[in-house]
Amino acid sequence: MNRFITRFFFVFCSLHMCLGVGTASAQDANADLYDAVAPANSAFVRVMNLSDTGVEATLTSKTSAQRVGAGQFSGYRFVEPGLHRIGVAGQVLEAELEANTASTVLYRNGQLQLLKDEVVKEPARAQIVFYNLTDVNAALTTADGATPVVSSRSAYQNGSRMVNEVKIGFAVYQDQRKLADYEEQLLRKGRSYSYAIMQEGGGYRSMMVANSIDASQ
Repeated sequence: MNRFITRFFFVFCSLHMCLGVGTASAQDANADLYDAVAPANSAFVRVMNLSDTGVEATLTSKTSAQRVGAGQFSGYRFVEPGLHRIGVAGQVLEAELEANTASTVLYRNGQLQLLKDEVVKEPARAQIVFYNLTDVNAALTTADGATPVVSSRSAYQNGSRMVNEVKIGFAVYQDQRKLADYEEQLLRKGRSYSYAIMQEGGGYRSMMVANSIDASQ
């Protein structure tokens, strides 16, 4: 079977816009993703654990379970397209995973929810994926709140945008109310980053991760 080196972007194709150009620095560790080898036409899926304890996630055709910490994303795993069973903490979701697509499974309140992401390769830009994992509508904006980066998303939905390589910070707003912010990070071209906001106690917690692939079997 032919195999290829691939980086993955999860993008809504109507949002191919840029924020600006920044300078790259080899010392910015946040952007050092490792490329993984995957069969052509694979489907990709990962888990976001919104519970307060670690969980194990299983996937059809994989012999090992993933351990996903509380409030964390797992790496994406690749499988052949088709009907798959995704298990998290004893809950099972069956989903048809199509070739060259990616999905994030949310585990919250003992239930599973599948979020679809499209896959596109655009090595000249970086990609931002915003996950609104709260009960309110929220948008990802520039740090001062003046400019939307990913427009308002309803509860437990996502959206994305392509940007030029840039070092930048962001914030999350519900209308005029600031919910959270993110420190400046270098977003490297050819890489994909997830920005998530989730409820924690009586407030909100933000997290940013450089998306990665878990090639374990």
